[in-house]
Amino acid sequence: MLNFVRFLRVQIVICIVFFGCLNAAPAFACTSDEITLSNGNCVPAQFSMTVGGFPSNGDDFTFYVSAKGTLYIDWGDGYTETKTLGQNNLNNRMSLTRKFYDTQDTYTIRLSGDFSAYPSKDSSYSNACISIYGGYATPEYLYGISGSLGALFPTLNDGTSKTDQPLFYQAFYNATNLKGPLPPELFNGIHGNARTRMFSGMFYGCTNLDGYIPYNLFNGINNISTTNMQDIFKNDTKLATTCPQGTTQVTTGYEDMWKPGTSGANATPRVACKPDAAACDHSYNGECPDLCSFASELKASNGTSIPLFAERVTTHTLCVKKDNTTCYIPLENGIGGTGSLNVKNGNDIYHAGQIDAQ
Repeated sequence: MLNFVRFLRVQIVICIVFFGCLNAAPAFACTSDEITLSNGNCVPAQFSMTVGGFPSNGDDFTFYVSAKGTLYIDWGDGYTETKTLGQNNLNNRMSLTRKFYDTQDTYTIRLSGDFSAYPSKDSSYSNACISIYGGYATPEYLYGISGSLGALFPTLNDGTSKTDQPLFYQAFYNATNLKGPLPPELFNGIHGNARTRMFSGMFYGCTNLDGYIPYNLFNGINNISTTNMQDIFKNDTKLATTCPQGTTQVTTGYEDMWKPGTSGANATPRVACKPDAAACDHSYNGECPDLCSFASELKASNGTSIPLFAERVTTHTLCVKKDNTTCYIPLENGIGGTGSLNVKNGNDIYHAGQIDAQ
């Protein structure tokens, strides 16, 4: 049977394709993936920024948010706060500041939010849903990003209105110490047509940004063109122009917009890469799809991880949803071995495959 190992404090929806859905109520204190609010409630951390390099006498790290709704912040130094952003913050961004100390320490600022509208203007970085540039912003202290901006600022409603779509225009402009790799899930939660300048100049001047561009970074986002991705990686110096060993280059059609310099057609574009398929415990229907990012959270009773996959590859499937991500456990006919999951539907028995440790 499955041991969820305090799998989620937030509500888990478990769907067996032929059974329906069961709701498991939360029963534990906040996990390391969550932000603990002052009232003791928990919210999932959706996007994180790692900051560092502060002088011993301290300095502020400042970033800005333009949206309408609620923002939850864990500053990474033991202090959390909740900010309410009103209609005014669609045109006048809110400044968020915290003073940090010590050149040796880094701090991970974790964010979660619940937003109902985004700015209609898109003419400058001050209109971006999140920005670390301009005003009192301190982009030089940003060292890394993780998680999903699309989870923090998802497409609202059906995505047809401009204010339904987030804006990241020059969001990390001139973050000269920001390093990669870029999170593959960075824009998960965004779908529909891209708005004007949606990603333009987003990583402009990030001269230490390295790694390669995830092949599926912009999946589900339509009508991307130079009007909404221009100069996204301009003036970077370290993003890969060839895919490293263990990956394969994927042509996305956006390569002409990923040129680092000012030499137009002569500039070498950055590349999108897909990790080569790794051996799986099982190959369902001859396929070995990508594992879901939280696969290691599901354990068999003997401590072995149960594989979760990003796509459904058999007719009968157990699906587990975390935040906006659904993962699938393919089920096969018959009773599995020790540590497997057996599910009975009428007189038919299905199992999650032989998952004993090898």
